[in-house]
Amino acid sequence: MLPYKSLTEPFEPSAYLKRWEELERKVAAKGFTWASLYENYEDNQYMSDSLLIVPPSLVRELENASRAVHDIFRKTYEQMSKDRSIVHKTGISVFLWDLLFKGGKSAFSYFTRYDFIASAGGLKVIEGNTDTPVGIVEAAIAQDIICKEHKSVNPNERIAANIKNAWDQIIRDYNIASSDTLYFTCADWHDEDKATAHYLMSLYPQQAEYIPLEKIVVEKEDVRTPRGERIDFLYRLYPLEYFLEEEGPTGEQIGEQLLVHIMNDKIKVINPPSSLLMQSKAILAFITEKKKEWYTSSEQAVIEKYFLPTYETAHSMQSYVKKPVLGREGGGIQIVSEGQVLDEDVEYYQDQRVVFQQYFPMPNQTIDTWDGPYSGKLLIGSHVINGEPSGLFFRVGGLITGNLSMFVAYTTG
Repeated sequence: MLPYKSLTEPFEPSAYLKRWEELERKVAAKGFTWASLYENYEDNQYMSDSLLIVPPSLVRELENASRAVHDIFRKTYEQMSKDRSIVHKTGISVFLWDLLFKGGKSAFSYFTRYDFIASAGGLKVIEGNTDTPVGIVEAAIAQDIICKEHKSVNPNERIAANIKNAWDQIIRDYNIASSDTLYFTCADWHDEDKATAHYLMSLYPQQAEYIPLEKIVVEKEDVRTPRGERIDFLYRLYPLEYFLEEEGPTGEQIGEQLLVHIMNDKIKVINPPSSLLMQSKAILAFITEKKKEWYTSSEQAVIEKYFLPTYETAHSMQSYVKKPVLGREGGGIQIVSEGQVLDEDVEYYQDQRVVFQQYFPMPNQTIDTWDGPYSGKLLIGSHVINGEPSGLFFRVGGLITGNLSMFVAYTTG
């Protein structure tokens, strides 16, 4: 368990809540507006004002692991591009298959987050969020403010610079002229996605404009804004596979039409479609299955060190995590230890293909909350932006890390 700093000691409920509300106002003023989340008919604390004290050696190891894991994902994408028949195991709709391997100079993903478990048993990556990763605002904005409150060093200071570098790379890779507009979109009702899109847009160096997903006009020939301007470049914080379900007011398949426009190069999207391919948790099973076939001896050593064995079936494993291949926010996950179900979600993604990943327990971590000290399970997200490790994102919650697991900032010491 990592040590942590508290802003309110000893704990007294009213004093703690007053202090926390002051902090909430400060982070909200900078764009982090979901420090609490309304769910299950009540407000849930999402931001802790604690500050974890992380050994510099662990931060360095996470950076090294993030770079190595990203390289394995990149190599996996290259190998899958040569053997496209394997795509049927990813759980991705056949309608999207050709889109996933569209050529070009772009990376398979520019904005990625890998989730790690760090314990006495080592450091293991449990999945890659390559398509529409969030946690960026927490790692960039809230993290900085909380570190200042604690008068401590912010190890995530370089995240904004790395995002700017990513945009410069994207401008080159996509041939975006200075006269072109990059439109940013997401579901307008989703506060977290909207704030993330605006934060990324604030660091884009050329013409940019936010357009709610609901306002995008998909026509037979192209995609336009409500004012009639053609959209040639689109940053979308919206899962690509969700477009298959999008319909117009009279039932027309506007989502499918937009995907056809992407296929025909009428519109270019960021992250690129390849990011959806690598989002599938089937990728983790491919890495296990093809370890000796696809990877060099040094890459195999990385896989053995940082990846957990993952399979299409449970085989004879008594301890595993069953994961829907395109599940998000912990939906549809089942955790089994020594044959006993420890936790499961049966509400979402029950009709998807699944993979079985060796169970690797998360360490316990205590933080301050409205209700006093809380001990949960610690998961570490590592943002990799344009291939560069760019900041850590810590969450503490239940056995299954869902959207109500609490964000907690960190420093080194």
